[in-house]
Amino acid sequence: MIKAVLFDFGGVLTESGKKGFVTKIVAELLGVSEKDFDITDLHLDLRRGKSDEDTFFREINRRYNGHVTKESFLERTTLPELSPEVVRLARLIRRQGIRTGILSNVFALNARALRAAGLYEGFDPVILSCDEGFAKPDKEMYQIAINRLGIKAEEVLFIDDQEKCTTVAEDLGMHCILATSPDQIVTDTKSLLASLNGLRF
Repeated sequence: MIKAVLFDFGGVLTESGKKGFVTKIVAELLGVSEKDFDITDLHLDLRRGKSDEDTFFREINRRYNGHVTKESFLERTTLPELSPEVVRLARLIRRQGIRTGILSNVFALNARALRAAGLYEGFDPVILSCDEGFAKPDKEMYQIAINRLGIKAEEVLFIDDQEKCTTVAEDLGMHCILATSPDQIVTDTKSLLASLNGLRF
């Protein structure tokens, strides 16, 4: 039986914010091609909360002789729109007594904006990589979620748009859905909850 559903944020609760969007924006600000641009190590440290935004942009500018600031980065980003279908699904799930949480890789600069805009409201727990020191697909990130929920891994359904993230969750015993579209998320989630919990939406 499923007792909690954990949603990734970008690519699941929203259709924007998918893998690579930070690299794309920074490369554009620097005026360089994405294929000649690699900030993987800096991005990993940032989303794990091991580095701050000032250090992140300072090191990028040093490497690429640029002048990118967090202000210029934020000007190029817009707050994402939540997927109405998936948010409606989350509400339906909560009405059935099942907890809904967020398990997301994000850096603090974006997390503050998302929280201030109320885009995490209604979800509990909200587990963010920048707060925890780990990021999906680190096994520790999923273990933190399981511990925070206080239930068994097999009682959790995790929805993410990256296979590398769902693979680790499955290895730990979670049920997983690999997200490809809002309609697919809704259909597959309802089907799984019907099968495991006997729910009819």
